[in-house]
Amino acid sequence: MHESWIGRTDKEIRDDIVEIAKEETGLTNFKSVGVLRGFTEVIARIVIFIYQSAINQLYRNATLSGATGIFLSFWGLMLGVVRKQKSKATGSFTGTAYDSGSVAAGTWAVVSGTEIRFKVTEEVSFEEGAEFAIPVVAENAGLSYNIGSGTSVRLTRVISGLDTVTVGEDWLVSPGQDEEDDNSYRSRIEDRWNSQILGDTKAVYRSYAESVDGVREAHIVRAPRGPGSTDVVIAAVNGVPTAELLAAVEAKLYDHELMAFDVDVKAPEVEPVTIEIEFTGNASEGEVQLVAESYVHNLRIGGRFKIKDLYDLYKPMHLETIEITSPDRDVQPADDAIIEAAITVTRAAA
Repeated sequence: MHESWIGRTDKEIRDDIVEIAKEETGLTNFKSVGVLRGFTEVIARIVIFIYQSAINQLYRNATLSGATGIFLSFWGLMLGVVRKQKSKATGSFTGTAYDSGSVAAGTWAVVSGTEIRFKVTEEVSFEEGAEFAIPVVAENAGLSYNIGSGTSVRLTRVISGLDTVTVGEDWLVSPGQDEEDDNSYRSRIEDRWNSQILGDTKAVYRSYAESVDGVREAHIVRAPRGPGSTDVVIAAVNGVPTAELLAAVEAKLYDHELMAFDVDVKAPEVEPVTIEIEFTGNASEGEVQLVAESYVHNLRIGGRFKIKDLYDLYKPMHLETIEITSPDRDVQPADDAIIEAAITVTRAAA
């Protein structure tokens, strides 16, 4: 007999209940077709249901390492660590005009070959020959809407006088963000817990820096300029952080009066990588590009670009052929650097 049924299989619990029944009744006729076995099976089924639906879940969520979902949020709130919520990307695309006209509020702009859409938030009038901003908001929340400059977009209605719509270098005003997943949230909770126990450690700086909305990751370098100095390298959810985001992180750190007297909050170094992909198959160029963008985005500060890993991400798409022609080898940035990619996707001739 097991001392506890927490985490046990159906068979283990059922076998234990049969043994209890034999001990308590002194009866031994518990064959699979017998009446006694039938009653025992009913009892076992009820007990198993109670453990699977309630007791096991409560037990698992009673520890930080095992907690998930709302239970993990309770752990975070006890330590003042709030789960980051999802948000929509906002910004402005760039229009060029061959005649005067206007773009109506509510017009949709679509990333070519995908289901990613942005809505124009206010009516914009333009004059012949002008270059003008088109304010947009993502249809849904999420990181996938933080599209890169040069991404091909089109409006879903014909606009008289409008020549082109492009995604400029600094189009994004407020990046989109996914709701924080359990692993990332748990890591921040653990950092906060360790900061209370261990004092002035890397976990302290990382905990406060990563609590700021818009921060994807913080990389901590101790004593870069000698004892008492700390560098806090910040990656934003859309890559390189803005001056405003760096200032927000710096303010958060100074609010908590950390021990290092020389703290420098800064953007990571950038390792530029050109990704060129050729493919054939039942997918659009936009869909293929989004996979590569997502892969690069998910690389951490100092994260290695592995060509094999990118190939693996394309397997579920069941493309006829796919070839990553650039880079020709893996790329390892410095420990305090992130990879920024210029991505070109081409459909190869059949």
